[in-house]
Amino acid sequence: MDAVDSSFIAGGTAPARTRRAETTISRILLLKGAMWTVGAFGAGQLLRLVSNIILTRLLAPELFGIMQIVQTLRNGAELFSDVGIGQTIIYDESANDPDFYNTAWSLQSVRGIFLWLALSSLAGPIASFYREPVLVAVIPVAVFATVLWGFSSISRPLLQKRMKFSTLTAFELTIGLTSSAVTIVFAYFSPTVWALVFGNLFAATILMIGSHFLLPGIQQRFHIVKRYARRILSFGKWIFLSSIIYFLSSNFDRLYLAKTIPLALLGIYGLARALSELASAVVMGVSGNVVFPFIASHSHMPRAELRRQLAPIRVKFLLLTGLGLSAFAATADLAIRVLYDQRYHAAAWMLPILIIGAWFSIVSSVNESTVMGLGRPNYTAFANAAKFAFLLLGLTLGVARYGVAGGVVAVAVSDLCRYVPVLVGLVRERFSFGRQDAVATLVLFGLVAFWEWLRWSAGLGTSLDTFPLDLHAILG
Repeated sequence: MDAVDSSFIAGGTAPARTRRAETTISRILLLKGAMWTVGAFGAGQLLRLVSNIILTRLLAPELFGIMQIVQTLRNGAELFSDVGIGQTIIYDESANDPDFYNTAWSLQSVRGIFLWLALSSLAGPIASFYREPVLVAVIPVAVFATVLWGFSSISRPLLQKRMKFSTLTAFELTIGLTSSAVTIVFAYFSPTVWALVFGNLFAATILMIGSHFLLPGIQQRFHIVKRYARRILSFGKWIFLSSIIYFLSSNFDRLYLAKTIPLALLGIYGLARALSELASAVVMGVSGNVVFPFIASHSHMPRAELRRQLAPIRVKFLLLTGLGLSAFAATADLAIRVLYDQRYHAAAWMLPILIIGAWFSIVSSVNESTVMGLGRPNYTAFANAAKFAFLLLGLTLGVARYGVAGGVVAVAVSDLCRYVPVLVGLVRERFSFGRQDAVATLVLFGLVAFWEWLRWSAGLGTSLDTFPLDLHAILG
C-alpha cells in the first residue's frame, strides 16, 4: 500500500493531520497561557488587596489622595509618549534580532529620561493648580520611576512573545511581594506620603535590575538602527494616539475629582476604583499577555479557523469571570465594612457600582487585544475617544447635579461607550464575538440580581442600601 493510502487509514491526509495537530497545540498554548496569567494576576491582586488593607490602617485617606494625583500624572506622561514599544516587540517578526530589540530599548530609555525631566519641571505649576505644596517635592522624586522603568530590559515583552508565562509569572510575583513588604515597612516607621513614594521607587528599582536577568542571552546596549526605529514608530503611531486618548478616558475622573472634592474623599474613591479593578486587571492581563500574543503569532492562519479556536475558550472564560464578578458586586459593601476602618466606609456604596462598570471594561479589553493581534490598533483609539467624550459630558454633569454619586455612576457607564467602536471593528474584520458578549452580559446581570435577592432574603439588605441619593426620587 502506498504512502497516500496509509495516510487515509491513519485518519486523513497529511496536511489535514498537520492542521489538527497545530490546532491542538495552539489551544494548549492558549489554555496554558491563560491559566498561568490568571494564577499570576489572581495572586498579584490578592497580594495587592492585603497590602492595601494594611496600608489603610497605617495611613490617612488624604495621603492616598495625593498619590492619586501623582500616579495619574505619571501614567499620563507615560501614555502621552507611548509609541507601542512593547506591543511592537510582541507583534513584529524581527523582534528577536539584537538590532531590533536594542533599538527598542534605546528608544525606551531616552523616553524615560525625557518624561522625568518634563514632569519635574512642571511640579510647581501642578502643586499650585491643586493647592498642595507638598507636590513640589513629591513629584520629582516619585516620577524618577520613569527613568528606572526606561532602563529595564525588554526581556518581558520578549517572554510574552515566546509565551514563556511561568518565568514571567514568577518574576512579577516576586517583584510584587517584595515591594509590598517594603512599602508596608516604610509606612509603619514613617506614616507619611513618602512611604508610598519610596515604596514605588523601590518596586521600580528591583524591576529594572531583575529584568536584566530574565533572559541571560539578551545583552542591552544603546544602539539605534533607523529602519527598525521607523518600523517601531510606524506600528506605534495608532498606539500613540490610542494611549493619549486612553489616558484621558481612564484618568479624567481622577484629575477632575481631585479639583472638585476633598483629598480624603478622593483617596476613598481611589480605593474603590482600585478594588473594582482587581478582577478587570486579571482579565486585562490575560488579554494583553495571552490573547494579543496568541492572535499575533497565529495571524497567518485563516480568520475563520483562528476564530473557531478562540471562541469556545473565550465564552467559558467570560462566563466564569461573570460568575465571580457578580458575587463580588453583591457582597463588596460587606467586605468594605469588615476589612476597612470607619474612615474608608464611604467606599461601600461606590464599589458595587464600579464593579458592574468593570464588566464592560473587561469585555472591551478582550476585544481590544483581539483587534490589536489582528494588527488594527486604530479601533482602540476610536473606542477610548468615545469613552472620553462621554466622560467629558457625563462626569461633569453628574457631579454638578448629583455630587460624587453622579460621578461614580458616569464612570461605571463610560466603558459601555468604549465597547461599541471595537465591536464595529471586529465585525469589519469578520472576527466578531458580539453574541457571546451579549449572552455573557445577560448572565452577569441575572446573577447579580440572584445574589442580591439571596442576601435580601437573609436579612442583609442590598449592596446599594447606603447609596447617598434617593433613587426613587431620581427615577420618577
